[in-house]
Amino acid sequence: MSCMNDDPKKKSAFADEWFGAGIALGVAFGIIFENLGLWLPIGVCIGLVGPAWKKIKKDNINDKDKE
Repeated sequence: MSCMNDDPKKKSAFADEWFGAGIALGVAFGIIFENLGLWLPIGVCIGLVGPAWKKIKKDNINDKDKE
């Protein structure tokens, strides 16, 4: 039932921030190391995995508090 209280716009904005940051990091490292073709997909992966990693980390902290 807690899903009903979550605002989908906040989740979308949070995911968009991670995606944008991942792409920015990928482009920056691609330019620095002169290999944009490698680092851009790595940045996209960071952007896509970031919100899920944050949620897993948050869930683990909540589980420890319950014990």
